[in-house]
Amino acid sequence: MRNRQFQPFRVSAPGRICLFGEHSDYLGLDVIAAAIDMTIDIVATPREDNEVHIAYKDLAESDSFSLGSEINYRNPRDYVRSAFNVMARRGFEPEHGWNLQISGNIPIAAGLSSSSALTVGAVMAIARMANKQMQEEDVALAAFDSEVLEFEEGGGNMDHYASAVGGIIHVDMKENNITKLPAKLDSIVIGDSGEKKKDTVGDLRYIRTTVEKEYELIAQKISSFDRRTTPVNNVYELGQSFPTKERNMAEATLRNRNLTYRALGLLKNKEPNQKELGDMLREHHEILRDALNRSTPKIERMIEAAYSAGALGCKINGSGGGGAMMAYAVHREKEVASAIQKAGGTAYIVKVGKGASLTKFEKKI
Repeated sequence: MRNRQFQPFRVSAPGRICLFGEHSDYLGLDVIAAAIDMTIDIVATPREDNEVHIAYKDLAESDSFSLGSEINYRNPRDYVRSAFNVMARRGFEPEHGWNLQISGNIPIAAGLSSSSALTVGAVMAIARMANKQMQEEDVALAAFDSEVLEFEEGGGNMDHYASAVGGIIHVDMKENNITKLPAKLDSIVIGDSGEKKKDTVGDLRYIRTTVEKEYELIAQKISSFDRRTTPVNNVYELGQSFPTKERNMAEATLRNRNLTYRALGLLKNKEPNQKELGDMLREHHEILRDALNRSTPKIERMIEAAYSAGALGCKINGSGGGGAMMAYAVHREKEVASAIQKAGGTAYIVKVGKGASLTKFEKKI
């Protein structure tokens, strides 16, 4: 039996929160993100044929296809199929078919990167099916290709790095370098607004194209303009005569850049100053809300409730326009979670999670 040496296995890939640098990675600006202990899980068992059968347990959906040739997509975000295609092009081809059961506890479309966790998990599973090893960062890049580049979407690779590597990470987008940060940060409450985002891909594309165009216009006025180093005050002075929404958006990304650099220094400490960190999260949210229009009235009510219950800092999480917010709630997690619930959200108390992992699967009797 050709698949006898292949045993069932489980892959778990975490979701993530973005602490600093929201809407920055796809502009080539640094980010700080953290994996959370909510996961997408893939249980894989070998088959005797050349087919892959997938059961999406939480969605009551299924899929199947044959290996050995390019797999057609059923829709523009067919991420497991795209992972198989991307991995096959890289030489990771399973020798036989598999049954996959996919489930998880990451809220879908809430800004917690359930789709990125899915693609990271799928890439890691396919590598195991092909009996090959991959480094964490290579898993992240293959997952980015599967989710973003394959479908010409507008996002960055922060989500995939956070899920594959785990912990709190700083992503240097210039060098594509990942650094784990030692800060302890397990006082986090997620509030899911239940507001489904209308067009996440379109929002990302709009922000990216608008800001990139503004960067080009700024460079016409400041010949030495560098989005990573030029002082934001130099850009601010340009727009005083004819301020526009688009210029405000570009300035906001540079303010977020500066805030991320400040936060990096703070989070290099194992025990960062809690009040200072909370104030930075509040500042980040205000930039996202006021200049990039990323919040909603309901999320603002949830954030106000979280502050009233003792949260030190709150921000929208993910692309915004719905989805979830996060609260930094040192020693007040239960109170903040209860306040978010009363404000109409669904609350989850989470911890910083480890990166994607693969373990032997043993069916319970």
